[in-house]
Amino acid sequence: MKNKIPSSVITIIVLGAVLAFGILNLENPSKKQDSHESDKTDMESGKAESIPRGKHGGWLFSKNDLQIEVKIFEKGVPPQFRVYITDSQGKNIALQEVALTIDLHRLDRIDKINFKPSGDYLLGDKVVVEPHSFNVKIETQWKGTVYEWEFSQIEARAELPDEAIVNAGIIVASAGPAKLNNKLRLTGEIGLNEERVVHIVPRLDGVVKKVFKDLGDRVKKGELLAVLESRELADAKINYLGAIQNSDLAKIDLKRESLLFENTSRMLELLEQELDLEKIYSDLNNLQIGKSRELLIPAYAKLKLTKSVYLREKNLLKKGISSESEYLLAEEDYKSAEARYIALREKIAYDGPWTVRQKKRTQEMEQFNLQTARQKLFALGMTKNEIRDLTDQEETGFTHHELRSPLQGVIIKKHLTTGEAVKKDDDVFLLADFSDVWVNFSIPAKDLKHVKRGQTVLVKDNDLGLKATGKLSYLDSIVDEKTRMVTGRIVIPNPGRRWRPGTFVTVELMIEERTVPIAVSTEAIQTIRDWSVVFVKYGNFFEARPLELGENDGDRVEVLQGLSKGEQYVAQNSFAVKAEIEKSSATHDH
Repeated sequence: MKNKIPSSVITIIVLGAVLAFGILNLENPSKKQDSHESDKTDMESGKAESIPRGKHGGWLFSKNDLQIEVKIFEKGVPPQFRVYITDSQGKNIALQEVALTIDLHRLDRIDKINFKPSGDYLLGDKVVVEPHSFNVKIETQWKGTVYEWEFSQIEARAELPDEAIVNAGIIVASAGPAKLNNKLRLTGEIGLNEERVVHIVPRLDGVVKKVFKDLGDRVKKGELLAVLESRELADAKINYLGAIQNSDLAKIDLKRESLLFENTSRMLELLEQELDLEKIYSDLNNLQIGKSRELLIPAYAKLKLTKSVYLREKNLLKKGISSESEYLLAEEDYKSAEARYIALREKIAYDGPWTVRQKKRTQEMEQFNLQTARQKLFALGMTKNEIRDLTDQEETGFTHHELRSPLQGVIIKKHLTTGEAVKKDDDVFLLADFSDVWVNFSIPAKDLKHVKRGQTVLVKDNDLGLKATGKLSYLDSIVDEKTRMVTGRIVIPNPGRRWRPGTFVTVELMIEERTVPIAVSTEAIQTIRDWSVVFVKYGNFFEARPLELGENDGDRVEVLQGLSKGEQYVAQNSFAVKAEIEKSSATHDH
């Protein structure tokens, strides 16, 4: 037998369902109305996030027949306002008919922006600097009517009551000038001054005859270190003395040839005048002329004789006294004598200067050979005085070669003994001047911005209680690929030779103290988006201020742009303000 449900129960269930449905329908319209009212409230509040957007992504405002779209454009250019003007139907309005200004009310100032037509929009005449946090007032004039809108665009800003500021330990300071100073502490090593280290080599092959100094000895400049016997040195000295003799002979030869040429030229001048032989002999008497006199004077005499015979026969032929054959014979003798004389004269005139040039070239070559022989002796270590005295030196001393100290210092290496054969390039002594030493140290590449040549550097040896200061004299131009370090060096005095090469020391670079117009504490710097910021304080409002920063000494950092002298900023516990701003979710929305 099946159980039957009473009709009364069914009626109750149906009525309950109807009532429940009615109740649900009553709640939904209420929620929709509340939501609509909320939207309406946001619109009236003038917050940027509640304002509708136009087709260019800007804030859209309309009143009566005018519609404007305000956009902060910052793609590839500094942020600037662009305003698009249309009527209520979306049709463009002539931009020349519209006058528009925007006032940006910031915490510390009001930025007034004017506009002018640029293409299909009005372009603001100022960059909208970050942060884009301000109350905006728009005023537009069109066809004699003034339209105004106001809204707020807030970002990177938070409001804290006095109690919260105290509880968070927030300390506020005023931006102003400060002195930046820093010390960069590094490890260095004492080294020899390589500009005062000398390797002594014999410069020639030889045998050690005697050694006068030992390892560790102090020597003076020019002091004798050792004596060698060298056949090579003897050959060089003999070659030099021979070059002196050859050079002297060449000088004498050139002088004599020049004199002969001068006297020969005088003889040619006299012969050119066709003087009597007696006159010529008289003028050339006691002059050294040489073979040219022996050749030319007889030729001239014969020319004079044959010419007189020729003229006499010619005159007799005219008178019919002499025969024509005798005349022709006399003419032939004359012409022959004339030709020989002219040929001799031309040859002597040419040979004279040519011979002088040859003698001069020989003298120059001999002088060059002398200079070469002299330079070789210099290269072998001889001094000017030693070379000058060679002419008076006995031959037994020609093999004697002295090694002398070129500076005052200490012998730190020695590689020769008496009787030892040494070669010209053997490193027989190593001398070092310890009057000053080098301090070499490595500088991290990241710290190079604090380092420059000429800086004062303090060197400390804490174990020995030594201190010294010097100037950074060398800074390498190349960063080591493996260590990412750059080598620096200073030179310090070393009285008493207390600074020993090989010792590790502490190096402090004194970064030059510099006063900057505006600086803030490094603790105040925070990062928001891609900005380095401090939080400025106006009343109970704190706002991120993007900064362009300069040098940093570890305690303070220079502000190049973004903060004015006297502005208050959060100097300590700035992270608390950052956390509050991030919690408020004030976004970059424009």
